[in-house]
Amino acid sequence: MPTSRRAAAFAGLLALTFALTGCLGGAPSAAPTPGSATPTPTAEPTPTPEPEDALTTVVGLVARPEGLELRAADGSVVTILDYMSQPADAVTALTAVFGAPPVHEPYPGNNHQPAGVFHRWDLFVLDERFYDEARRQAEGYDWLVWPRFAVYFDGPAVDDVTLSSSSGLQAGDAWADAEADPGFDAGLWTCIGTSIEAADVTVPSGWAGPDRANVVVLPSDDGSQVKWMGAPEMEADGCA
Repeated sequence: MPTSRRAAAFAGLLALTFALTGCLGGAPSAAPTPGSATPTPTAEPTPTPEPEDALTTVVGLVARPEGLELRAADGSVVTILDYMSQPADAVTALTAVFGAPPVHEPYPGNNHQPAGVFHRWDLFVLDERFYDEARRQAEGYDWLVWPRFAVYFDGPAVDDVTLSSSSGLQAGDAWADAEADPGFDAGLWTCIGTSIEAADVTVPSGWAGPDRANVVVLPSDDGSQVKWMGAPEMEADGCA
């Protein structure tokens, strides 16, 4: 699974504050003449600081079955990147989070998958997939069975941004930790990896196949560690 270099962010706007200063030194002012009013200095208002770009507060990415959660330090969800949303918007948001654009790596399609582009930020990869949009609409695939993008975590963090499941599991953890994860379900069939979190999704009318999207993990070659984590991966009746 691909690895990436971390992306870089939009700087937040700094608010300017203004203060009045009096004149120092010089000759003393003349005494006011009768009937003249001593001018009263007018205080200039202090501008309201611009709010910091919320995306620059993100310190964690959490893979969920239906979207990628971007979380702040207190655990609150800043925003969710739906896997059916436009990849360009997701790339823009993640560029703000990581602080630099990704490395773009196109790949060809084959009989089992469409062509696409890996957008890499070191150990985080956004996989943009070029499914046939006309067929997507005509055959009712306009949902997570054909996501517009998927995500992969190849390690526990990209610089200071952590990469984890909702339970805190990370790539690089012991495989025994994955097996002990509350969502680990070796009996839930997916075409790649083992489910650690599943969610029922809304399916088109007449759809007869499985209707659960998953976050999955794959073991390292020696079976000792979590090699990588990814989402979404649909439950399957079988794989080609």
